[in-house]
Amino acid sequence: MPLTRFDDRGRRRPRHHYTALTAAGAVILLMATGCSSPGKSDPQALTPEPILVSELLDSPSALAMRPGTLELWIANSGDDSLTIIDLDDPDSAQRLQDGYGEHFTARPSGIAFNEDGTFFAISNDSNNEVRDMEFVLNPERESHFRNNNFMGPTLFSPETFALAGQNKAYLDDWPQPGISHDPPDDIPEHQCPAEYWAQGISQCAWPRQGSHLDMLHGNPLSTGIVHDAVNAYYVLDGCGVGDSRGSCDGPGHVARIDFNRDHQEGNGFHGDGVTQRYIDLPYKRVDGVPSGMMRHDGWVYYSDTGAGTVRRFQPDTGRFEVMVSNWNDSPASHGEHGPGVVDWSHLEDGPGDGDDPETVSAWVAEHGNQEAIDAAGDSWIMPRKTLAEYSYVWEATAEKVAPGSVDRPSGLVAGESSWFVADNDSGRILEFDWDGSPGRVIETGLDGLTGLALSEDGSELFFTDTDSNGVDRVRLG
Repeated sequence: MPLTRFDDRGRRRPRHHYTALTAAGAVILLMATGCSSPGKSDPQALTPEPILVSELLDSPSALAMRPGTLELWIANSGDDSLTIIDLDDPDSAQRLQDGYGEHFTARPSGIAFNEDGTFFAISNDSNNEVRDMEFVLNPERESHFRNNNFMGPTLFSPETFALAGQNKAYLDDWPQPGISHDPPDDIPEHQCPAEYWAQGISQCAWPRQGSHLDMLHGNPLSTGIVHDAVNAYYVLDGCGVGDSRGSCDGPGHVARIDFNRDHQEGNGFHGDGVTQRYIDLPYKRVDGVPSGMMRHDGWVYYSDTGAGTVRRFQPDTGRFEVMVSNWNDSPASHGEHGPGVVDWSHLEDGPGDGDDPETVSAWVAEHGNQEAIDAAGDSWIMPRKTLAEYSYVWEATAEKVAPGSVDRPSGLVAGESSWFVADNDSGRILEFDWDGSPGRVIETGLDGLTGLALSEDGSELFFTDTDSNGVDRVRLG
């Protein structure tokens, strides 16, 4: 069977012919496209079959079908990368790493596309460990940037993911000085590394910080994500009340983040972002286990993994309260799209670097609703960056679904007439009709069952397993 080999950064090597083996370390790529799908009465219909068990995966935590394509996108929590497979072309499988993946796709736990597949966002189950990095060029990052909970979901384009920032070898030092995204743009030539000095503009032009289009840093240890509308997503915040040194005191909760207009590849302006915390919707994170999210019929569903249940809520209910208003005294933008401001230094009347803790504190002091902040008490979470709006939602309509059915729910996926949940504890995938009645049970026999995805026609169910380092499929008929 012809297989394509890739180097340790996921780049395509010359194609050779290899024999698929079952020995440890061998690549196993089994596809059955074109075969007839058995019906529900066929006992083989619910038998998992391997799609990819390979060196191209590293602790796969979540996966999603890119709308309008046969591309299956897989998040690898083990090495901060993504693996992409075109199900019509087995040789297409490739693993890609963003040039700054140790921050922008740090322990990725979920992946969610927008409706037409032109953008996607990643949830990062990280407190900004920046693992395997040694900050030699800028040692101040060791004390100000590492393990500081400056983490959250990241926005990408599938067409440009991992193309920018590649002038930095993966896991080399970050060359930019400072403690945040945007390095000073007024560094004199004698202090700028020669390779970054741009003669045409007489400015130190630091390399792009990876291929990300935007990022919001208020949701560390986020373990799941689902798209809402335009550039807005719901995420599971597993940290809750935390500090700037990586401590997370919880409890976790649901949040809605809106990137609004993106800052284009590798830049750092996030001042038009909007964060809403559904602060009293319970969520308990389990270390190393992603938590699925999905939407259906006006409800958002999520796996409350540590509580052993699946919950759902109506996002348009509850009491909305702006905690900190826009830094520029104008109404916040909602649902914007397209390229916007590149970095804070381009705003003549801006507050300064919106990632700087002192700037954030000044924004809260000047624009915060102090009465609401005081009333929040122990639920108050200090924002980690300057935003267009920072708000809480209280008492949204919520309820448990399928209580007592799963012990450690992980992946979720919504179908036309039913939905599925992966039980990371038992290795089972359970089906439920939308009226709550139980359906089929799939015994995977796997110890690391995590993410779920459905083909667009609903005939095939895909799932990831961290223990076998693989992706499997069940043909539903």
